[in-house]
Amino acid sequence: DLAVTSPGEYYKEGEGSLIQAVFDERGFGRSEEKIVADCIDQLHSLFPSSRKLKCTWSNVVKLGQSLYREKPGQDKFRPKQATPISNFFLAGSYTYQDYLDSMEGATRSGLMVADEIIARADGPDGLKALSEKANAAKEEESAPAKSGRKLKIPFFASA
Repeated sequence: DLAVTSPGEYYKEGEGSLIQAVFDERGFGRSEEKIVADCIDQLHSLFPSSRKLKCTWSNVVKLGQSLYREKPGQDKFRPKQATPISNFFLAGSYTYQDYLDSMEGATRSGLMVADEIIARADGPDGLKALSEKANAAKEEESAPAKSGRKLKIPFFASA
């Protein structure tokens, strides 16, 4: 119920609730009336208290090839979060992770990207290693001054 979960965007006084449903390509052969009836039937079976409510408005939008449908053997086509391009990652429910195309899958994918970024940052060529190398170079530069030794400064003369 979008009016409950996102009231700022969807709740309007006196207009009730707003439900959004997504169907795969099997819905393409059905009429808009049948799709709405199927959605309401499913809503009633999941939430029996909804039987006392009345649908006052509906809209069906059919978008071809806009949904990911899980079929056996399709995981090999889902991209991984890390890509061959340096520091370029993919996050989203369509990427390779343990869940189907869902909010949970999108969240899990984002966490996997974060893990990958942290692993690279902590790795031998990551930010942590670069920072340690930079600090070591600074220490090395300031070491002669701390020890009291004189630095040889090159003299450049112009003609």
